[in-house]
This record gives sequence, structure tokens and C-alpha cells, in this order.
Amino acid sequence: MDGLDLTVDRSGGVPLGAQLAARIREAVQQGTLGTGDRLPSVRELAEAAGVNVNTARAVYARLESEGLVRSEHGRGTFVAAAPPRDETTARRELRRQIALLEAALVRLPPPPLESEEQTTPSHRAALLSTEDLEGVRDRLLERLEELDTQRAAVLASLEQLGVEESPAEETASSRRATPSLAGARIRWVGA
Repeated sequence: MDGLDLTVDRSGGVPLGAQLAARIREAVQQGTLGTGDRLPSVRELAEAAGVNVNTARAVYARLESEGLVRSEHGRGTFVAAAPPRDETTARRELRRQIALLEAALVRLPPPPLESEEQTTPSHRAALLSTEDLEGVRDRLLERLEELDTQRAAVLASLEQLGVEESPAEETASSRRATPSLAGARIRWVGA
């Protein structure tokens, strides 16, 4: 395709597929490719860039999952209509933050049920608005802060009682975000 630079740097540390995807993204952002423009076929892309056909296919799959291109069976691959960039980016970032927070919370005890709202099934994340996703993230952050405060209080109480962490626990806690008290030894102080 005229004006579309599909060269890749084989000596660099960036994978060829990532370089190709970046070239196409850049062409769309700069206006070289516009909404509805047909992209080279998978074979044409592979030949022009000097990469394997599977690499070219993976590039189009990645760009399609990002919503940048759309494939039509038997017709080809086309530049998709651009969604509002800010909304898409915000939602992707919120989902990433929620996944990280959920991963941190999965090892911790569940919160006590406080209302009927928590006992009813919630909506799937894909159906939530940006504001709803922000609310989920904020509730997860609050829960982590509560648990950190509780953990600090328990550790302070144990320190006053003279509980020492065993060497086995020290290595286990270095692998986990939240250490447990498994394997703790109590040092008796007093009569």
C-alpha cells in the first residue's frame, strides 16, 4: 500500500509483530490510513515486511482486539471507525487496576456482609459504565486499606507479645504480598 511503511528492524530487541502493529497504529494516528481503508492481505503484509504469515496474522488479530481494524471474511482487513480514545483508554486502565486489586484481595479473607447489596449478584465488568468501574476500583482500594490497617494492628499486638517470624516464614512472606502468621514462634516473656 502506498505511503505505508512496513519495514521492521531485525537487529532490535522489539519483536517483529510488535513493530508491525506499531507501524500500522502510527499510520492510523497520523492519518496515512483512514477509517474504512483496506489494509494489505495477510500474505501481502507478510511479504512486504519480510515476516512469517503467522506473524502478520497475529498482528491483525492484535489490532482487531484493540478495535483498530476489522476483518471481513472474504473481503479483507479494514481500518475500523475510531472509538472515543479517552473513554477506551480510561476503561482499559480501570479494568487493569481492578484486576491488580482483585489479585491482591484474593489471598485475603472476604469482607463481612454489611448489606443486601453485597449478597445479590453484581453486573459483569464488561457491562459497567466508566463511573461504575471507578466505583469498583475505589471499593477495592478501601478494602485493601482496611485490611492493611487490621494487619498492622495484629502485627503490633504480636510484637508486644514477643512473637517472632520464623526463617521459613520470612522467605514465604517475600513471595507473597501479605504475610501470614503461619510458622510464627512465640517467645515467652515473664515468669
